[in-house]
Parts: sequence; C-alpha cells; structure tokens
Amino acid sequence: MPKVSVIIPVYNVSIKFLKEMISSLSSQAMSDAEFLIVFDGDNESLEAQCKQFISQDNRFTIIKKRHSGVSDTRNFGIQHAQGEYISFVDADDWVPSDIYPKAYQIAKANNSDIVFWDMASVYDNGQIEKEFFENESIPSISDEQKKLIMPQFVWVQHGKYAPIISVCCKLIKRSFLETNKIKFNSQLAIGEDRIFFFEAITKAKTISYLNECGYFYRQNPSSAMHRYHTGGLPYLIQYLDAFDRDFYQANRPIFGREAYRLFALSWELTYMNPQNPESYLRRMIQLSKEIKQKYIQDYLQYVDTKGLPPVKIIDLFLFRHKITLSLWIRGLIRLMKKIYAS
Repeated sequence: MPKVSVIIPVYNVSIKFLKEMISSLSSQAMSDAEFLIVFDGDNESLEAQCKQFISQDNRFTIIKKRHSGVSDTRNFGIQHAQGEYISFVDADDWVPSDIYPKAYQIAKANNSDIVFWDMASVYDNGQIEKEFFENESIPSISDEQKKLIMPQFVWVQHGKYAPIISVCCKLIKRSFLETNKIKFNSQLAIGEDRIFFFEAITKAKTISYLNECGYFYRQNPSSAMHRYHTGGLPYLIQYLDAFDRDFYQANRPIFGREAYRLFALSWELTYMNPQNPESYLRRMIQLSKEIKQKYIQDYLQYVDTKGLPPVKIIDLFLFRHKITLSLWIRGLIRLMKKIYAS
C-alpha cells in the first residue's frame, strides 16, 4: 500500500502550469507514493502531453471520467486511491520536493487523522506571500485551538487560517474518511472544500500541524471565485446552508458577515459584470428581490460589523429593513460611468 495518494483534478489547465505541477511531484523524495491525475472530461491534447510529462515516473496514474465538476472529480480520486493518507493538489499549483515525507513522518508519529501545513499565495507579478499558522510544529491541536479554528470555515478573519480551510496542504487518513463517510458535496457551486474539511476536522481525533510552507497556490483570475456567474447571490451563498445548524445558531454573526461578503462578491461577479447580458434595470430588480428574501434577511440580521466602514454599516441597516435605494444609486453610477467611457 502506498504511504500517500496525491489526487490532482485536471480540467482546462495551462500546459505550462500542469508541467510545473507534475515536475514538483516527480521531485518528491518518497518512492512509495502514488499521484492520481484525474481528468474531468475529455481533453485528448492535454492528456497526450500529460502522458509525456509522466512517462519516466511510474508513481503517476491517469484516470478519466465524464465532466461533472471538481467535487465529483476529487471524490472519484478518493475512490481510486490506495494510499494510507490522501492529499490534494490543484493542477496549476506546485509543492516543495520534501513536503510529503515530512508530513507523513508527523502523521505516523502522532497517529494523526489530519496533518496540515502552511501555504503561499503566488501572484502574476511574481510576488509570493507566505502565512504561518504558528511559529513551530504542533503534534496535536488542542481543543482550545480547535474552537478558534472552526469559525474560520465560515468567515476567514486572518490569513494564517487559510491553510486549514484549503482543500490542499493536508494529509488525511484514508480510513478516517471512509469510516466517517466524508466526501465533497457536488451540489455546491463554491465552498465545497470548506464544508468537506469542516466535517473532517469536527470528527478528527488528532490534528497535527507542520510548521513549513509546503504548498504554492497561484492566485487565478479565472477561478470559480473570479468568473461571471449567472446564478448571482443564491448561487454563491448556498454553501452556508450546508453547515451544521447548531454551529450556525452559535455563530450567527460570522455567518452574517460572510453572507454580506458574498453579497458584495455577487455584485461584481454577476449583477455588475460586463458579461451579464441583462439590462441594468433587470439586474437591479433581481438583486433587490434577493435582498428582501427570507434566506438573506436571516443572515443579515446578525452581521458582525466590527471593522466595517460606516457606509457599509448604513447599507446593512437599510438592507435589514428591505430598503435597496443604495443599490439603485450605485447601479446608476456604474451605468453612467460605462456610458461616458464608451
């Protein structure tokens, strides 16, 4: 049995980035590992080049499935994995050559259900930003630390928590996932990784932390969190409903804060997006209706306003009373700017 199975979902990725990711895995100083490249749909050209990249390393396996999204693809990879531990890498990211041997050593030493490590964000201009959870490795996260971590799955308040909610930069014991029947929710548009690891961390007995930057994440402007979405606010906010309801009741202010962030995101990704074919009038009517719906009103009644600028606090007050005048004014300003720019 391999020590580690690394699952790499592949769909519509740059050849250059894919080659760099494969190269980083090929350099891993762990002979008894398997790297499962899972193609989410047919891409003969990409598959042919991928086969060339991995031809000298028998740890790689290519498996294919019909296109059904990243959550289904990761679940498919888990079903085919043989490793004692499972990890995930996105096809356009990369990892240092020694991260899996180091993480596996910690996992075995502590009988860990989960091991997580730090990550770095990589920008197009070459800038790399690193965040570290703590100053030293931790064999087993305490209950107090766990209590601080759990709310971050809803609203990330500090960059040091990013590795914990990320789908990557972790080892997860495969038998732990199987016993607890934990898998990715393929019905969610976004946030499926948060729900997956929220459930995993809730049920894990031992969670270890490796104080090392072991994952390099490309900030991708074409990712799901940056693309035009026709679904708008309901599409983005649905993952909040997937959290445990007792946890929701105990943490309503942070759920409200995240709902408000997703509202702002939907403004840019859907309602004011240049690719939106609808008229400005129809867009504003649609968003105004959404703000008045019970599902969003329930979230907005309890927003944590700490750190919010006064204009947003005023907006929240109006939205809670189903007054959307500020939306119409901003939409009109955006329309006028578009007219004058053309």
